[in-house]
Amino acid sequence: MNSHQSWLHRPSVAAAIDALYVDAQIKDPQARQAAGRPDPGAGELAMFSAMSGAYMAINREFGRVLYALARGSRARTIVEFGTSFGVSAIWLAAALRDNGGGRLITTEFEPSKAEQARRNLAAVGLDDLVEFRVGDALETLRQPALEGVDMVFLDGAKGMYLDVLRLVEPALRPGALVASDNTDHDGMEPFLAHLRDPANGYVSTGVLTPGGRGPRGHEISVRL
Repeated sequence: MNSHQSWLHRPSVAAAIDALYVDAQIKDPQARQAAGRPDPGAGELAMFSAMSGAYMAINREFGRVLYALARGSRARTIVEFGTSFGVSAIWLAAALRDNGGGRLITTEFEPSKAEQARRNLAAVGLDDLVEFRVGDALETLRQPALEGVDMVFLDGAKGMYLDVLRLVEPALRPGALVASDNTDHDGMEPFLAHLRDPANGYVSTGVLTPGGRGPRGHEISVRL
């Protein structure tokens, strides 16, 4: 392999990523149909349980953004909120591999999803870089305590973004990156206000990536 070629460009890894996106196109509509219309009073975690068969994965374009952010910043310790089946974890762990190593601490509420993510990461040879924490992220991210975090990726229950970020903030290095998915969804205003208020120690901006149903919104922030 070319010394300047990314782990992502290995034929086996590229084929695995392609297969996961194809599977997501099949499984996600099936999971939505099986879950039915969510009960607004049940809460986000109940919705995630009902959708346990769905990938709800980031699109490829944002996957490339995550890889570029992690690679360009030479991240060594990354925290991910919301593993699902491990698609985004592959993009992030590939950057760690190309950075020479490191650790991705990833959280997932559904045990069955975490197990499948383990298998998906093992299939592409990246599982040795990943630490899984299964359960409520507001509990699992407390112990073992975090330190020296270079990057955070938020892609779990949207209503928990701000609480998770505040939990991780004391461990963020100066210059650490925070990448947040789906920030164009309803109810994200308090989270975005936190990131965009200079008093909270970030420089932050919204970005869009193209998607099958139109552009998708994200927020990219740097810790001062």
